[in-house]
Amino acid sequence: MEYPREWALFRDLAQAFSTPDTFQAARRTSLDLLDIFEQLLGISSNFDSWLAISKNHALSGISTALETLINCPDETLARDAATFLLYLDSCHEAATRHLMLHYWNSGAAHKAIELYNLLYQALDEMFDQDPESATIELLAAIKLNPDGGTGKTRTKRPRSNRVTLVVEDPEPGLLDNRDSSFQTVLATDLRGRLGRFREWQVIASQPKDSDFLLIRPRLFRLDEQCRFLVEIVHPQNRELIWSEMIEDPHNDWVGKVRVILLNIGNALRVVVADRQGKDDRAELYDRWLQSLALKGTWTHEDEARAVALLRCITQEAPDFGPAHAELAGIYNIQHILRPGTQQDPILRDKALTHALDAVAADAMDTRAHRVLAWCYCHKGEFDLAEFHFEQSLQLNAQNTQTLASSVLGFVFCDNAPRARSMLSELERLPETLQPFHDIYLAAASYLLGDFAAAAKHCVGGDGLMSTTGGWHSAALAKLGQSQIARQRLEQYHQEISALWHGPKEPGLHDVIDWYVACFPLRNEAVREDLRRTLYDVAEQPLRTGTLVAHIGDVDTHSAVES
Repeated sequence: MEYPREWALFRDLAQAFSTPDTFQAARRTSLDLLDIFEQLLGISSNFDSWLAISKNHALSGISTALETLINCPDETLARDAATFLLYLDSCHEAATRHLMLHYWNSGAAHKAIELYNLLYQALDEMFDQDPESATIELLAAIKLNPDGGTGKTRTKRPRSNRVTLVVEDPEPGLLDNRDSSFQTVLATDLRGRLGRFREWQVIASQPKDSDFLLIRPRLFRLDEQCRFLVEIVHPQNRELIWSEMIEDPHNDWVGKVRVILLNIGNALRVVVADRQGKDDRAELYDRWLQSLALKGTWTHEDEARAVALLRCITQEAPDFGPAHAELAGIYNIQHILRPGTQQDPILRDKALTHALDAVAADAMDTRAHRVLAWCYCHKGEFDLAEFHFEQSLQLNAQNTQTLASSVLGFVFCDNAPRARSMLSELERLPETLQPFHDIYLAAASYLLGDFAAAAKHCVGGDGLMSTTGGWHSAALAKLGQSQIARQRLEQYHQEISALWHGPKEPGLHDVIDWYVACFPLRNEAVREDLRRTLYDVAEQPLRTGTLVAHIGDVDTHSAVES
């Protein structure tokens, strides 16, 4: 099925909703559409995931059309829109508030309170969260004066208390590799949890033209004990607003981070839920976070420990999707982390199984679709790979990891037009990119024919991945800098030889053959061109000296000894 991104049906529905005469017909059309999504379930797992995402987009489009009507002058139309919104989404607070005001003004305060209780229950079950402060303040006003609802109350909307937050990327400082990786994991998890609340907005980088608060997370060791410090500062006023130190974040992180969120909410005068119930999955979550930190060190020993942790989690909790996704991701790149090895077909099949389990556990998880796309790339099923890259992007097109990974995925799938459009979008977000994203961009730029950009990205990501030197040398060769390319290839040979897992000491051609075999390229002619380019570089005589290449505005300095 072809599903255009800008479906005209939503525009038609918006127009139909806007008049009382056609509202009910549009309501029936919307329900029929959503019912069709349900009827089509079960054809295949891939189609089911597409249906889940498409239904989510349909709900979003219908809700957007209805939300514009809540405050329209026509009271009946506004009430019908709010009622339908609440039918579609039991957690829709703007619709709930509108109907609460309607019942209060109509002398039915008990119905308004009943609506609030239903909202509270829905938010509790689905998000473990309390209603917004605006809804709570409205409930308090109704309880204080049940018979006092008047038209004047309608104009007295509770104030908005929306705050802009930026979560700082912490520096490694004096931490070792494992602690530094764990610090990154904790900061990322905290940022993701903060992004779930609607009373503030979390943005990727510090804005230049607006006020904001900066959250500074830091992991450090004191007296051999690990501690996690979180501070809120107001950069413009140079003011420390709040700080808290968490002891031993390795254990019961879910419970401890809830306390952090509660206290952040109190510090910013925002209502945040404080749930005291026992979370049976909290211990699984701790172990999953630990596996992420271990994986992030890129050492063989830590990788083995991460795999063992993840396998235990998937056995104990088969429906814990994140563990399946991470395990599939590790299996997909083991041959890249171990130079001299090829991808094991058994591991490739295991990766696909775990990725499918991750999507089955949560069809709306962008990470699961991204990993599944790469599994299909390695299986040579590139049409399915593109399908799941697209699903991943539809679920979270603002995530730089999803963008960078999908750019490279579309290049490997030989879909250059799609990759180019995404690459231009990604390069507009330099402040949100991590250093390792440079390798994704280097590979994509090279395969798209922009060799100067590829060389620059290799400079930025030098030493971060085992494939960097190959792309760098090939890009320099394509730029006509044959001697510098030869020196870089010799340096790459030395780097990979130190990490080699093959049966014997590798020659230069052994390293090249392993390198070009790493990538799941749809077009074998592209692979052979890459191999021939590096073979030609290898045939150049090697001169001793210092590698100094001026590429655009970037100076590259790497000592190379014969």
